[in-house]
Amino acid sequence: MNVLETSDTDFLAGARKGVPKSWLLSMARECGLTLKELSSYLRISTRSIQEKEPDQYIAPGPSERALFIAKLFKLGNNTFGSMEKFRNWLNVENSAMGGEKPVSYLDTFSGIQLVMDELNAIEYGFSA
Repeated sequence: MNVLETSDTDFLAGARKGVPKSWLLSMARECGLTLKELSSYLRISTRSIQEKEPDQYIAPGPSERALFIAKLFKLGNNTFGSMEKFRNWLNVENSAMGGEKPVSYLDTFSGIQLVMDELNAIEYGFSA
């Protein structure tokens, strides 16, 4: 199952209740994220994730960020044609983002939205 394919209903439920650790780890694998990277974006410790059983839920706040990151990675994969190309783009300084690497924006909802906006601009030919 592709965890990046989350329905709007499941997205809202996950944002309200949290997501299971198993979903979170699957999402990280599909996105090519290490546990350290993921925990920094979610603003929780790696230990908080590791201590959970696979069927236990992550708190709603970090879960909602994880859901938005999954949505972002799906958009990035679609925009660049591969997860590897998208991850490379995330890690290169971007003039449209104030000279910062887009990956540095992934720890806030506002930052994730800015990266999504830039991906949409790229997709429609307004940026590079």
